[in-house]
Order: sequence, then structure tokens, then C-alpha cells
Amino acid sequence: MTKEINSREGYRAPIIRIKDAWLLRDNTSRHLHELWGGDKPLADDQWMKQRVGDYQKAWQPYEQKILYGMTEILGLTFRQNIIDVYIAPWFRAFSDPLVIGVMKEPDEFIDILTHELLHRLLTDNTVISHKMEQKLVLEWGRLFGKDLPFVQLVHIPVHAVHKAIYLDLLGESARFERDVANNKKHDATDYIAAWEYVNKQGYQTIIKQLQELYSNLK
Repeated sequence: MTKEINSREGYRAPIIRIKDAWLLRDNTSRHLHELWGGDKPLADDQWMKQRVGDYQKAWQPYEQKILYGMTEILGLTFRQNIIDVYIAPWFRAFSDPLVIGVMKEPDEFIDILTHELLHRLLTDNTVISHKMEQKLVLEWGRLFGKDLPFVQLVHIPVHAVHKAIYLDLLGESARFERDVANNKKHDATDYIAAWEYVNKQGYQTIIKQLQELYSNLK
């Protein structure tokens, strides 16, 4: 798959730079630690260097396959050629800017980063302008249900493609099962509802809908 995309379109996947967000850690993380950290020490430079290194090491064998796989599945390419992934304590993961916390083990970090990169690809690609994000949400509502809660709605396309990555690209169903189980464990209601929608409608069907949508937006 990777070679086919490279040779057919001359496309190069973005460089993913996973880094210690030391400025964020020294400011926001420090304040959050004062609220929630109790007697535990805040992660220092040495600990962060080890953690970030472990994340980089875990991601590297999967990087090219996942990046080219998601672009092939959706027929989209990233607008950015470099994507910085900032690692900082006391943060949950979000996609823009792309920030991930430190509590997950390296193997699970792979799935979290893939999830956030899917958000980025779906909303910041070479087909649509960055200003179209609000219109894009309306289009997803037209496809999947305009009355759905926002968090559920935006995770239906992410989960559909991620399921294809788990099962078809990587052939690792245990990752898919762990993802769903973690959402249930943390009572992530909208995430759970999005998975239920994807499982009921079929991830292949949703991916075809997304492909048609973005093709019409060109």
C-alpha cells in the first residue's frame, strides 16, 4: 500500500515529531499538578525524556503503515508535512494542537496517536480549506444524524476508519477490543455511542460515505 501511494501520487506522509512539551509542562502542567498531584512529584526532564523515547520507539514500526493506510482508506492527504505531537503531564489527548498525556503505556500510545491523527486528517487535508471545518460537521450530521451530540458525531468517522486500521490494515483485533473496552471502563458515553453506530451501520459503509463526501467537496 505504501509503495503504491508513493509511486502513484508522489505523496509523502508527514513527519511526526513526538516531543516533550517542556514549556507546556513548566507552565500549565505545573498548575494542574498543584491542583491534582498531591504529594507526588511532577515529571522531571529525565522522566519525560524516557517516556517520550518509549513513545517514539513504540510508534516508529507502525508509523508509515498507519499514515499511508489512513490516507489510502479515505482518499485524503494531510495538508501539513510536519505534525508535532506534544507530550505533557495532566493532559488528555486532543488533535489541534496535538497534545497527549503521559499516563498511557507505549503500546496504547500508538492507538491514541492514530486516533488524533485521524481527527487531523479528516479536518485538515488538501481537499478542503481549514475554514470549512464547521461546514464539514454539518455534512457529517447530514450523513449520520444532525441531532447527534457533537462528540458522538465527530467520532463516528474517526472510529470507522480506525476500525479499518485495526482489523484490515494491522490485523490486530485485540487493539480494537481494547479501545472499546477502555471507553466503557471510563464511561465515555459519546465514544461508546459512536462505536455502537459504527458497528451497527458497518465501518465499510461509513468509509464509502466519507469517500463520496470528500470527493464531492473537491
